[in-house]
This record gives sequence, C-alpha cells and structure tokens, in this order.
Amino acid sequence: MINICITSRLSSLPIVIAHKKGFFEEFDTQVSLHVNTHHKGILALLEAGRIEAGEIPTLAYLQESFLKKSKIKRIYKGLFLYHSPLSFYSRFRFRPEDLTKNKAYFIPVPHINSVERLFTEKFLEEYAPSNPVKIRFTDTPSFLEEKEFLKPSCLGLASDPFISPFLKNYHDFKEDSEIPIFQSGNLVPSTLLAFSGDAILKMGRRASGVLLAVKKAIDYLKEASQTNSSKLWEDLNLSQYYPHLRAGELKSILFSHPMMEKGIFSYHGNIEAFSPLIKDSYFRLIRRVMTPEAIAPVLDFSEILEALEPKKLFDVRKLNSFKEGGAAQQHAPSLINYRKLNAIRHLIVDVNSVTLDILQGNFQSRLNTDDTLLLDNRVKMLINAMLDSFNSTLELQKEEIAELENLISVLEIKLDRSAVDLQYSEEKYRYLFEFSREAIALVDADTGNILEGNYQFRSITGYTRGDLTKTTIEDIIMGDQISPQLRFGSDLSQDTMLSLPDVDILLKDGSKLSVDVSFTSILLSPKKRYQVQFRPNLERKEQERLQHEFISNVSHELRSPMTNIRGYLEFFKTDKTLAYNAEHKNMLEVIDKNAKRLSFLIENMLKLTTSREKDEQDEVVEIFDPTPVIEDVIHMNSHLAKGKQLEWELNLKKGLFLKGIRFEFSQIITNLYVNALKYTFKGKVSLSLTETNGKIAITVKDTGIGIDPNYKNQIFDRFFRIPSSDNKKIGGTGLGLSIVKSLVEKMGGEIFVESKQGEGSTFRILLPKSNISS
Repeated sequence: MINICITSRLSSLPIVIAHKKGFFEEFDTQVSLHVNTHHKGILALLEAGRIEAGEIPTLAYLQESFLKKSKIKRIYKGLFLYHSPLSFYSRFRFRPEDLTKNKAYFIPVPHINSVERLFTEKFLEEYAPSNPVKIRFTDTPSFLEEKEFLKPSCLGLASDPFISPFLKNYHDFKEDSEIPIFQSGNLVPSTLLAFSGDAILKMGRRASGVLLAVKKAIDYLKEASQTNSSKLWEDLNLSQYYPHLRAGELKSILFSHPMMEKGIFSYHGNIEAFSPLIKDSYFRLIRRVMTPEAIAPVLDFSEILEALEPKKLFDVRKLNSFKEGGAAQQHAPSLINYRKLNAIRHLIVDVNSVTLDILQGNFQSRLNTDDTLLLDNRVKMLINAMLDSFNSTLELQKEEIAELENLISVLEIKLDRSAVDLQYSEEKYRYLFEFSREAIALVDADTGNILEGNYQFRSITGYTRGDLTKTTIEDIIMGDQISPQLRFGSDLSQDTMLSLPDVDILLKDGSKLSVDVSFTSILLSPKKRYQVQFRPNLERKEQERLQHEFISNVSHELRSPMTNIRGYLEFFKTDKTLAYNAEHKNMLEVIDKNAKRLSFLIENMLKLTTSREKDEQDEVVEIFDPTPVIEDVIHMNSHLAKGKQLEWELNLKKGLFLKGIRFEFSQIITNLYVNALKYTFKGKVSLSLTETNGKIAITVKDTGIGIDPNYKNQIFDRFFRIPSSDNKKIGGTGLGLSIVKSLVEKMGGEIFVESKQGEGSTFRILLPKSNISS
C-alpha cells in the first residue's frame, strides 16, 4: 500500500482523479489517499518516511534538493502537477504611494518556500521600487485563505482564480499594471508529486505505477477541458477532498473554467518561468542564491517522462533521477544548532515522532514517561497532558459535528420534500394558468409590464409570448380606461380588486374587442403582481338585450289586460245599484289590493326597461317639492300595514325643492317605504326629509328583519333576493332596490345603507337641492 498525502487545494486534482477513476488499480498499484491541511506537514512526513508520496511546492522541493541528506532522508521528484498563471490580487486598487513603512502588512502563502511568495516579493519590488514595506508571510491552509485575505492588515494575495475562486470578485493588478512581472504570461510550475527516499529504496516498481496513473489523470483533465463535456464529472464526488468548495461551485470550476484549457495541469514544465522569480532571490534556510543554471538540472523531468511513455511498469531505481536525486552541490543548513545533551536529544526525537503521528491522523500517540523527576520527563508529562486535553476537546467537537451532520441530513430530507412539493405546486399552477378557460394575463404591479399570458389570452388577442414581453397592459387596454382606477407603481402594500365592464382592448391585427376586465392583486416573491382576466362581453350583452326585450314585451302585454281589470273593478265598486253584503265588499277589497300590487310590479318592470334603454323622449323634468309626493306615497300604501303592530314617525320639512321627474322620485320613495313595511312585522317605521350641507337628505328607517352582512353589497343587483325563509314568504322580484339605485344616480344623488340583522335597516339618500328660481 502506497500512502499519498495531498492538500485540499485544487492543485492536487490529478492525484484525486487518478484515485477516483481507478487509474492506480489499472497499473497494479494500491494507494491510500489522505488530506493534510498544510504543505509543511506533507514535507515532514515525506522526510521521516511516514508516507511514500505527496504533493509539495516546487520551490520547497528545490530547497530540499540543495541540502545534504542521505538517500533515505532525501525527497525525490516525480511529476509536475499544477502550473499557475500567477497574478496579484487585493481587496482594493492601492497605489505605490499608499504603502507606508510604518505599517506592517501580511500576505498569506501556501508555503514559505513557494512560487507565490517569490512572485509577491518580485511584484512589490517592481510595483513600488522606491517604497519598500514590511511584509510578513504566513503559511495558510486553503480553507483559511479567504478569511485571511479579508482581514484589514492583509495587503493581498498572489494566486489565480482556479486555485482561489473567490479572487474573481476582487482587483487583479494584471489588468491595469504594466510591470515586467506581468508581461511574460508564463505558467509557473507550482506543485509537483514527490516521493520519500525510503519509498524509492523499497518499492521501485510500485512508484512507477503511481507516476503512470497520475500521468493518465493529467491527460484525462486535458481531454475534459477540450471536450467540455459534463459527463466526465457526473460520477465524481470530490467534496471529501475539497470541503471548503461548495458542490455547485466545484462542478462549475471543473466543467467550464477557461483556465483548464490553458494547460494548468501538465507534466511538462517551463523551467524558464522561474527565471524572473529566482533571480536575485535566495532560500532562507540555506542562505544561497539560486541561479536558473543551477536549478535547471534539478527540475529536468525528461528522463522520467521518456521512461513513462511505454505505459508499462518499471523499476524507477534504474533511472539516474532516482539514483542520485537532489542537486549536484549540497549545502548545510545554516540555522540548525545541534545540541549535544542526550536528554534533550531524546526529547526532541520523541516529540518529533509524536508530531509525525498526529500529522498522520493518530491523535492517541503519547510520549513515553517514567517516575523520575528529571526535567525532560516532567516536560514529557506536560506535553502528554496537553495532548490529552486537546484530544478530549477534539472528541467533543466530533460528537457535536456528528449531531450537526444528523440534523443537516434531516433538514436536507425535509428540504428535498419541500422542493418536490414546491415544484409540484408550481407545475400545477402553471398547468391551471396555461389551460384555463378564462383569458388571463400576469402583470407587474410596479411597471404595468405583461409578464405572462395564458393560451386563451394569446388566442383572443393574437399576441405571441415574444410580443407580450415587450408590451404593457396599458398598450392593450385602449385609452385611459384603467388609469383613473389603477395606478401602477403606487400603493403596492394594499390588495386591489377592480372590475371594469365594457372595456375596449387592442388586438395584434389592429382591431378592437369589447371585454369585461377584472384585476386581482397577488403576491409572488417579494413583488406584487396583478392577475388580469379578460372576458369577451358580446354574449353577455346579447343576453341582457334579450332579457330586457322579454321584460319589456311581458310588461306591455300585461299592462293592457290590467287596465281592463282595474276599470271593471272600479265600475263594480261605484255602482250603487248592486247590493253587496259584507263578504262581497271584502272580496272586492282583496281584488283591489292585489290588482294594485300587480300594477306596481308591472310599472317596476317597465321602469327597469326604460331606465336601461335611457329613453327620455316622454320624460318631463320639473322642479317640485318632494314632501307632497312622499305624503301621497304613504297614503296610497297605508293598507300594507293593516294587521301589523307598527308605529309611524314622519319628519318632513317643507319648502325644499328637487329637480327631476316627479314620477321617478315617487318610485324611489315607494320602493323604500314598501320594503320597510313588508320586512317589518312589528316595531317602528320612520321617514324623514331634511336639509344637510346644501343637499336634501331622505331617510327611511325600520326595525325589521335587517340585512345579512354577507349580502350587503349585492342588494342593489337586479333580480337579487337574499336567500332566506322570510323572503320566500314575503315574495318579490328583486328589482326594487336596483331601480332605486339607478334612479337616484340619474338624479345626481347617492344612496347609503346601514343594517343590523334582526334589528332593522336604514336607507339614506342625498340629492342635490334645487332653487325654485332655477
């Protein structure tokens, strides 16, 4: 088993692809893949021989190559993994004069010996040559990179948008700076696959299997970038290796990122790209200036690539790259001070061993202690106590994480169910909307733009979906038919219901169509919408015409025989030669009452027709005193109160005048007064006429059965009667109040109603006062 350690940066993608796609097994190599938070840990594990291979920074490998080490301690190059088109990014566009020596800045880097650090130094040297600043570089894991970048004291970050996707939202100095470091445009070899010396000495053939699998994975990535096919990524779940990247974000990066096509994943490296970075720079540990000529042999992969070309396993130990390894000239570290005390040396060795165990994930590793009171033993006990405390905290956090994962799983299930239900509801709504028998359009309440129209609406108007996206509702409804009642962009907090009869709309072919329109406000997302229904009214108008024609014909046909009946009845009542007993007189009285009632109903039906047709040829407008008319109506209908326990209260002010048709006014009073008598079985009926604010107010009040509040807005509709047992007993046509309303409006007045079920009703009419001189 070969243990390979990588970081959670996308630079390790070829190794992950080789593992997920089974390329290692194709070359008879068993691999275990582990994620470490930092390159430093991978380098330590490689040097100690705890792992066989790992992803390390290219410059870190260069430094290791120039150190004096044995073959076991040495780190061997394998293949280049990632090549970065480096640039410098910051939260803002700072100028050279903005940098000050008095302020300390820091810059995150993946490793202190990395191309990102050298690139940053070279950028600042060229960007602000006369203004050197204090810079502190911090080794930063990928999952903390964005958090560190956003800190106020962070000057910026050297990277690219593929490794650090969040950088695309910030300032790129390459876009507006013409300094030499940005002119080359080269891809700089950033990371490579390296082997430990112990792995090379013990498993030469299996090391070649690792190299062949990773090389195939890089070729696979090149193919994915060229074909641009999402199928290559469908079977890959990479979130366990790159947890700081969201699943959707990771897929978009892999599938369509333009940098993939530039060859950022390649085993062929451009060594000359190091020239502007290495020049005048030195490695901190060995304090040596590295020239391009010195590093060229160290980063020469030609022998390894030629050996991999047959795509067969071989013993890598036969290659000079793995026989010698490292640079031709070795340098001793200048900062290491070896201690000679055995106790301290043993303590250092033990601590180093435990540290490596923890880096490999063995958090139970501890230092060996005894019962002595020696200093090194006491230090070991303190270190063990610290590790125990750390481990217990880690276990508690693991339990909390497990609970959170369970909770997240439950929430994800609920969210999935909600998403399915929401999708079903949306599809159901769209189906009902699209195939409704009514013509419906959805309109933006803020702008009046038509957002959508269903099939019936498009069929009626002739507009297509493309036409509707460029059309407002005011373009279709002609003139200013809706502007007085509905103002778009105002009063969005209130619900609105509006019905407009007999509206002309403009069709696509330029013709007109008369429809009834209704607006209903609905709330979708945070914005308000209007659902507008269009109903052609030709059929309704034809039905109304037939209805009015029928009423007119029936009324006229009934009027002639009723005139004969009333005439003969009057003859019988006035003929004194006929001897009537009490029973005969009672019969004639009943016939007379019913004849009057039937005549009243016929007049109402005729009045409905004439008011609807607006036939005013025979109407005589006059100025009259309403009080005598009201008294006459009360006298003519007093018989309706016989047998009821009723009280009357009249308050009629004389000397007030109205302008209109006397007969129509009598119809108004008759209907209201008769209704008060019909629906009041006992109690009080009052009628008053007063002057209020220059208008004449007529009030008819009763203590009858009252009006059900559910039907209060419908009582003025034609032929409407409140469905109740009392109404069935009393009888009627449902025309009286409709006639009253139309005649009041014709006289320029208003009618109001107040009612409480079981307590009575009050009808109040306001009519304009007229002077007798006018």
